[in-house]
Amino acid sequence: MGSLTLPNLPTINFSVDALKPGSSSWLSTSKQVRYALEEYGCFVAEYNQVSAQLLNNIFGQAKDLFEVPLENKVKNVSNEPYRGYIGPNHLMPLYEGIAIDNVTSPQETQKFKNLMWPDGKSNFCETTDSFAQLLSELEHKVEQMLFESYGSEKQYESVASANSHLLRFLKYNKPEEADRATLRFASHTDKNFTTIVVQHDVGGLEVKTKDGDWINIESAPSQFLFMAGDGLQVWSNERIKACDHRVKHCGDKTRYSLGLFTFNNGKIQVPEELVDERHPLLYNPLDSLEYIRFHSRGEARNLVSPVKTFCGVTNSTA
Repeated sequence: MGSLTLPNLPTINFSVDALKPGSSSWLSTSKQVRYALEEYGCFVAEYNQVSAQLLNNIFGQAKDLFEVPLENKVKNVSNEPYRGYIGPNHLMPLYEGIAIDNVTSPQETQKFKNLMWPDGKSNFCETTDSFAQLLSELEHKVEQMLFESYGSEKQYESVASANSHLLRFLKYNKPEEADRATLRFASHTDKNFTTIVVQHDVGGLEVKTKDGDWINIESAPSQFLFMAGDGLQVWSNERIKACDHRVKHCGDKTRYSLGLFTFNNGKIQVPEELVDERHPLLYNPLDSLEYIRFHSRGEARNLVSPVKTFCGVTNSTA
């Protein structure tokens, strides 16, 4: 299928000054959010609260971070899978990632900086704290809108209070032989609740539609991709499907990107408002951390739907 026939991903404007709960702009944006997530599992957020200067600064820090000696990077460890430092390996030879857990806590950013740069690093904490705070505010807005849209606003505070944010700095090294079709990161859904991906200079992110087509997400200022993860798929009783995505076309350039991953540290339960005759209960409560541990064990990766295997209702015909 030619690229001209592919749909455009919805772009939703979150830069409106009057975007306050209950306002007409809030309600109209909520409708757009719900439609986009139900139809695509993702959307592009227009969000100019993150200035061009802040974006340049955070990506400048990202490039400096990957120049840190390996013996410092490997000190970034975690007891939980998919956190800490992940270096190139046989499954992902071009990928390198390093994460700050609980990034909305300035103390965590400070601890991270001290590990990476024991002699200090100017502006790292200031830049990272500002960036993480703004992105987490966007994530809060989107989820509050979504919960309200489904009539489940009572549950929002309990879910939000159990959420934490991880900021991952990502580097996709250029292949030894320049090949525009090189797959840098294979197709997958995220195992957490939601993800915001930030590209800069080099694109390459693609998302899969319901029809199986791939849409390329251009890198553009003030535009961020908001994606549903497996956790949101469970919470929504599958009204929203987790977004299948991959990193592909980077050409012969090194690609840097950032991801804000929202993890739920409790149990995700389908709200009663989302269960009815047309929508029977599809999932038992999801222990998010146990699910991610389950997925990190090799056998789960070959399942068609790891999350359904983990907590799906077995008598469901869906």
